[in-house]
Amino acid sequence: MQKRAFLLSMMVFFLSGCINPDIPPLPLQPSQHTQITDNRWWEEFQDTNLNQLIDDALKESLSLAAAKERVLQAYATLQMKRASTMPSLGATGTAGRQDELKGVESQKDTYTATLNASYEIDLFGKKEDATNASEASFKAMQEALHVSSISLAAEISIAWYTLAQKQESLVLLQEQIKVAQKILTITKLTHERGKNSITDVWQQEQYIKSLEAQVLTLQADTDTQIRSLNILLGRSPLSALPSTSQAKLIPLPPIPDVGIPATKLLARPDVQQAFYTLQSAHYDLAEAIKNQYPSFSISLSTLASSTQFSNLLDTIIATATGTISGTLYDGGNKEALVKKARFITKERSYTYQQTLIVAFNETLEAAHKESMQTRYNTQLDERLKLARSILERQQTKYLYGIVEYLNVLSAQQSLQDLEQMKLSKELENIKYRIALYRSLGGAFITHDVDKEWKNYDN
Repeated sequence: MQKRAFLLSMMVFFLSGCINPDIPPLPLQPSQHTQITDNRWWEEFQDTNLNQLIDDALKESLSLAAAKERVLQAYATLQMKRASTMPSLGATGTAGRQDELKGVESQKDTYTATLNASYEIDLFGKKEDATNASEASFKAMQEALHVSSISLAAEISIAWYTLAQKQESLVLLQEQIKVAQKILTITKLTHERGKNSITDVWQQEQYIKSLEAQVLTLQADTDTQIRSLNILLGRSPLSALPSTSQAKLIPLPPIPDVGIPATKLLARPDVQQAFYTLQSAHYDLAEAIKNQYPSFSISLSTLASSTQFSNLLDTIIATATGTISGTLYDGGNKEALVKKARFITKERSYTYQQTLIVAFNETLEAAHKESMQTRYNTQLDERLKLARSILERQQTKYLYGIVEYLNVLSAQQSLQDLEQMKLSKELENIKYRIALYRSLGGAFITHDVDKEWKNYDN
């Protein structure tokens, strides 16, 4: 009875200085049923070269490899926390010789073996909270890996179709130079007939030179784009990409079904990452509160000692100990840790809410921009038809001396600018579709953490 009263009084004394704020409730956890697995959205483009590039990147990307190592680091922390909830067992063995330095000369050998076991009883669940916090951090890091993989696939897709746009623009530029050279022939012929001045010929030659200068710029841009692709793949910038000549702008497949926005958004890895980061802070706060409370641990030790090794186990002394410990005064350190943990929890709660808002806006904006760009491209096609008709009519009139050369030059520049604009707008449309796929999230990368953990040295 006296022992119970002593323990109770000690508990009341230790708890008297503790603060116990309410732990804010967690928001709705993303449902596991809403997760999209193997969402290889880029395959919707039916571009075998792009598929191969992304498959290579998922295997070879250095940034993705680094993200996997961060997952393993978080898993190691989780394993450490789980191990801390288990009893610990230690053993020591010593052998020594004692010599008498003064007096009667004598020698004595001593042998000692000790076995110690200890275990802290998780009275208030703080170890469980610490383990749960580490598990949530591990899950957040896994979602960060999915975010990295989605970003990598999107960046490679954009880089690939940007390369396609530049290559097609280069081909178009060569065709435009041919058209300009035909107009130059007409200009020279008209000059020979005395219907215009040599200035018209010079202006057309100058225009051709400007087109040829654009060819050099586009060639340099194409090389830069290839180097960018290599870097995304985790390769040397000077590596050869044999499929680059096959890069083409593609017609887009039907727009994907967005479905119920809330369901789709909860499946996004960045949303789940924000949730698990908040969950980790939630458990850290609970642990900080419970760290103010006393801890109770039990230990068992056995000691065997003898002057003869063969008799070492003849006498064994066992000792069992129960220990209750707590902080009487720390200058407010633990109270400050609780308050800091609470501030972190509130910060991550706001971050989670902001992530949801941004995710919702990204989906709406990507779908809206693609819709508006499609309408713009339809109008651009109509402008191109008119521009071609105008150039043909102006060339004919110029040949017969009805209009001046400036009319032909203006029509020529207008048409060729629209043709180049058409390619750039097609690329923009593809980028908006990539942004839409990216905003819908969904995991597609597999990472066997347990297998890598067990075979870490390989």
